[in-house]
Amino acid sequence: MGWDITYHPVSPAEIQSLYFRGVEDPDHYLRLAEQFGVDDFYAEQLRSRFAEARGLEDSLPFNKGHAFYLAIVSGFLRKHHYIRGGAFSFLADNPVFSSYISDLRPLVPEQFQDLQFDNRLTENYCGGVFISFESLKRLRSDYESDAEVRQGLDEVFSHGRLELFWRSVDAAVAEELGLPEAAEVVEPFPLDLNRTRSLTNLFNCHPDGALLYAEAAAQQLAAAVAASEPHPPKKRSMWSRLFG
Repeated sequence: MGWDITYHPVSPAEIQSLYFRGVEDPDHYLRLAEQFGVDDFYAEQLRSRFAEARGLEDSLPFNKGHAFYLAIVSGFLRKHHYIRGGAFSFLADNPVFSSYISDLRPLVPEQFQDLQFDNRLTENYCGGVFISFESLKRLRSDYESDAEVRQGLDEVFSHGRLELFWRSVDAAVAEELGLPEAAEVVEPFPLDLNRTRSLTNLFNCHPDGALLYAEAAAQQLAAAVAASEPHPPKKRSMWSRLFG
């Protein structure tokens, strides 16, 4: 399985005011639906997701539970971006990049602070890093002036994906919001995007990342077909190494 990554703009304060208040108050989804203009169909989906979050096991690590549902809930409220294989978590072990990542523990209610916090992706179907508004601005600036930052981002967000990442960063910065990461909230089927699955409102997901993924898959399929011919071409798509 690959990594289907989404980025969902939210502020540190909203982790409590939007998400955990909805976990604690079964009627809070109604106020959110009114505030963010969520229609009746997705408001019911929002209610269901909060109900699921209230049933999470107490022993579940934060990223596997509430961080994942934070991204899902946020996806009903705001536009978000999808990037196949483009996870900032892949850089989390590098001290240069770990400095941009916020510790989520101080941002959650006291009763949840004893959970295990990894502050990154550890497997599929979980939440990942949280990059604050201030760190997003610093990251944007450092990319232009710091060669190590540039190299790291260029490698993780290669093949046209860095532009998608910057779109998610710029959208969050424009609203003075931070950026939580999650895996498998949205799962495109690249050969037929109409079969894309989403745990949140898919209409709030910008389509550019899925379209890039579909293009890559089409190139890989074409290369596979060509390789099965008697005289395959010498050139091989670089996408096959990334999405294979």
